Amino acid sequence: MKTRVWMLLVPALLAAGCGPVDEAEAPVIDELTGQVLQEATTKYDMHRLMEDEDIVGGQWITPAQVQAFLQQNGSYLATYKDPAWGNKTAATLIVERSRAYTISPLYMLARIQGESSLIQSGTSTNLSKATGCGCPDGSGCDAQYTGFGNQIECSAKKMRGYFVDLDAGRTTVSGWKVGLTKNTSDPCTVKPVTKATAALYTYTPWVGAYALQCGRTTVGGSSLMASIFNRFKTAYNWGSAPTTCYTETAGTALPVNGCVQSSSDAMWRQCLSSGAFTAGSTTKPTTCTVSYPWCSSATLGRSVPARTCVQSSGDSQWHQCGVEGAWQSAPTAPTSGSGPVGTCFELYAL
Repeated sequence: MKTRVWMLLVPALLAAGCGPVDEAEAPVIDELTGQVLQEATTKYDMHRLMEDEDIVGGQWITPAQVQAFLQQNGSYLATYKDPAWGNKTAATLIVERSRAYTISPLYMLARIQGESSLIQSGTSTNLSKATGCGCPDGSGCDAQYTGFGNQIECSAKKMRGYFVDLDAGRTTVSGWKVGLTKNTSDPCTVKPVTKATAALYTYTPWVGAYALQCGRTTVGGSSLMASIFNRFKTAYNWGSAPTTCYTETAGTALPVNGCVQSSSDAMWRQCLSSGAFTAGSTTKPTTCTVSYPWCSSATLGRSVPARTCVQSSGDSQWHQCGVEGAWQSAPTAPTSGSGPVGTCFELYAL
């Protein structure tokens, strides 16, 4: 996010003619985003802003639900389609790109609102930097992330990257980790209790105005994400988590205890009854009821993720990596781009 200097000016002549100005009623402007900060009704522990599932759960949320939520809030995004992403609707992009990185669409809605107010605004202001992604404090935004779809992609991908590091026991790119004490930019001394909290501070290294302790009152910061997320969570009936978890890697819904080896990082994740996946592990869980591992390809001389389509050097026939690591016949792969498991993740012809 880019730091800006905002000044609330009252011309001297007008002030003299209208009497004293009640400074208490002047809006507080977020120094980082330029958005008006609302008065906090609930404050959050700066060491535990959000739970992990708040950020990586919500995989059952549909584009139709997000669309209804946008309409309910009179959002400009309710009618927006991104030409750079095949004219997909904002609701579709929010759900599709969030799911692609196993990030909650509900969290993404909160991120958009906190950075640009677009969820509850009827105007397109800040559309090109909707999530503040690629816009570090004190410098301009990276042009490659300009545009709504690019902003959602950037934000979801970065957050997933933070969780990959945290799941592996590493610090994030900026040094945040559960149980490790670190200073924010407010400054405050924080010791994250959850991975979600460590990830939030990696994205926005400020506690902000919505925390029980410390925090800068003129910055929304990461505590603002907790405030908006919990407000949005109860403002619409999102339904309850189903007994399945959608996996972009396998292109299907896994039952509880089903497992998948992620195409993004080769880590194993197992479906929980909440509709979210467990943190990644390098070894396959022992309680998997069904699994989608990477498949070993003699043709390529390496393993490839589920749904990958390969033309075999042994018989020149096309096969697709499927359930339990078994290769399935996929004769239409070169023409349709799909096989019995779904759309080919990648295609490798001889």
